[in-house]
Amino acid sequence: MSEREWRVIPQGRGMSACYLLAGVLLAINASVQLKDGVAALPLLSGIAAVAMVVVAVMGLMRPTSRAHH
Repeated sequence: MSEREWRVIPQGRGMSACYLLAGVLLAINASVQLKDGVAALPLLSGIAAVAMVVVAVMGLMRPTSRAHH
């Protein structure tokens, strides 16, 4: 059995864009839930949204992802 490396930061620009979109949608969902008062763990959802956006930006800023046009 070979050991596989866990990677948090996406390797490609497409996957980074997907992470960014998911993070933005999660943040919008958390804010709507807070506004409507039907929040189910909005703080956790907000933290997850920020984390996804940060990881996506790190993936987009990675030099290896910019090298492949």
